[in-house]
Amino acid sequence: MLLRRWREFLEPAVVILAGVLAVVMFGVVLYSRGRAAEPARSAPPAVVPPSPPAQIPIPLPSLTPSPSFAPIDSITIERVPVPDTVDLDAEGTIDWVHWGENGRFSLERDADGGFAILEGTPSLPRNRHTASPQRFNWTGGAPLARASGVTSGVSTCGKGNGFTVSAPAGTDSSTLTVYVGATAARGDLHIELSTGKEFDSSWEVRDTSMATSAYVISYQASRTGKISVEWITGASFDAKCGGVALQAATLS
Repeated sequence: MLLRRWREFLEPAVVILAGVLAVVMFGVVLYSRGRAAEPARSAPPAVVPPSPPAQIPIPLPSLTPSPSFAPIDSITIERVPVPDTVDLDAEGTIDWVHWGENGRFSLERDADGGFAILEGTPSLPRNRHTASPQRFNWTGGAPLARASGVTSGVSTCGKGNGFTVSAPAGTDSSTLTVYVGATAARGDLHIELSTGKEFDSSWEVRDTSMATSAYVISYQASRTGKISVEWITGASFDAKCGGVALQAATLS
């Protein structure tokens, strides 16, 4: 009796369970077929960053060499009053010379000047004078080492007579100062660079007492050479002894 009732309950349960399993299996099969029919999804395209724009070269200014200027021949001159006292070794940083302290052919100069300033061959007439209204001082000289209050110099008489002084010239600017005098005469100044430049000037003194002046000559040459300065009696106004004089020169 009991077994019969158990079967009454068990058989319907088995049938229901089998139906549920059949439905589940059917669903699994359908799902599997649907997945197989779907096209494969492709991976998203890789994002490639845009290429940077081509660098445009920036033109740089070309380095043009500075123009070089060839040195030229030049002479500038100024005639100035002579100071009451002239310190030759302070002014002549390269060389200095004084004439006439120990006689008409004597020449006192910078012991360390290297004979930069030279006088041309002396000519007659040539006299020693002590008529300079200014005073010249120096130290470090030869053959006279030291002197102060010097008023001496050398002089000449008559038209065409005078003195010549020279100094080195180069591409650097130099200054030659020449201390001269005149008595009843016209002094003619002629300056010449050996490299091709000339300059002329004149100064007239009618008085029979000596007048003095300084010619400051700034010059530059296009190449190594020399400068020559002639101080000549261009005209004499005194038959006795009208002429020119030379006291000193400095180079700096």
